[in-house]
Amino acid sequence: MTSSQSLRITERDEKEFDLSEEDLRHLASFDEIEVKRSGSGMPCVSVSNHVGVVGLPSGKLLEIHPKAPCNLLHYLAYIGDIDDELVRGTDASVLTGGSFVDLIAQLYLHEVETVLKRGLNREYLVEESSEKHLRGQLDLQRQLQRQGVAPKKFECRYDELSTETRLNKILLDGLHRLRPLVTDSSTRSDVNRYYGRLQQYVSYERMSLRDIESVALTRLNEYYEDALQLAKLIFEQAFVADLSGHNRRVQSLLINMESTFERVVCRAVKAVIDTEYYNVRNDSIGYLARSESGAGHLSMYPDFWIQNRTEDVVLVGDAKWKTGTEPSRNDFYQLAAYQAKYGASGVLVYPNLEGEMTDTYTYVTGNGTDAGRGELRTIEIETEDGASYDQFVRTVEETVRDNLPESQ
Repeated sequence: MTSSQSLRITERDEKEFDLSEEDLRHLASFDEIEVKRSGSGMPCVSVSNHVGVVGLPSGKLLEIHPKAPCNLLHYLAYIGDIDDELVRGTDASVLTGGSFVDLIAQLYLHEVETVLKRGLNREYLVEESSEKHLRGQLDLQRQLQRQGVAPKKFECRYDELSTETRLNKILLDGLHRLRPLVTDSSTRSDVNRYYGRLQQYVSYERMSLRDIESVALTRLNEYYEDALQLAKLIFEQAFVADLSGHNRRVQSLLINMESTFERVVCRAVKAVIDTEYYNVRNDSIGYLARSESGAGHLSMYPDFWIQNRTEDVVLVGDAKWKTGTEPSRNDFYQLAAYQAKYGASGVLVYPNLEGEMTDTYTYVTGNGTDAGRGELRTIEIETEDGASYDQFVRTVEETVRDNLPESQ
């Protein structure tokens, strides 16, 4: 795939592209993507808070880059979507000079190589074949159907040690899904090479997330674990569209940056809070209003909130994956509603914006007096992609620890 077949856009931006009607219809089929016409009549594409790649019917790829610089692999490892051992020691930048899918492919190839070195999983599977000599058990029904009254062969059913196992088929399908999405020529060559190697031992079959989740690893095949974790990520994010009138499938891989960032922040808060005295939660904090009949309305879901040992709410927080120079009015309103219900402190967490969003606020009434809520602090956490994974973890957790408002 040449570089001319790769189109680039940044999440939450819009950009004009000269694309065929078929490509535009395919893009418009995604909830995360909007297609419209600009003032000049050119097709204009805008993307929500997702990053990754979208395969187009023409063979082109639309690469969607994050608004704030980050190492998405570090994010995914920190929240447990991939094994953190896979990213330790790597300095790969994600969607900054390189495709996220290419990096996932490189990690996946490493795990496939590990499996091949250890040896492909083998299991005794039931085989059926026509043999000159009886082997295993005679399949009487097939014998009568195929050989008739003057048989020349035996229709046999027997157990044979085979590499045609679910584990190996998942491994092969992961490579199959990556093939049309990889943009780097060297990585693409490696994906095709490993695909060919595996096909010598296992036939291709479309697998599913249910297949991955049904695998029970044992002491004998536990070395597949990291490969399965990456395969699950690939399978979860691969949205396959059968194009009307065309016998082809177009694959895409999209990651929701807003929910991913929220999970990173919540994970960091849980890591630094003393669980002996506090409980960090991310479920409903209650209702905003209650009707005269007693029914609650408008459940409130901050990204995280903290209770003390007596179950008082002492802090509510929201993570905001956005760029700008100051918190938006809606950011304040949303958190103010949570704080007003419990008189608690609040915190808004943003990606690193060089200190532009860091500040402390006090709510006031119309006459300038305290509004009965705790303070609101806005903080930023490091999202740059240059640090090692261990440094990333230290920086994120130290930033959260040093900037959470006082809980009492």
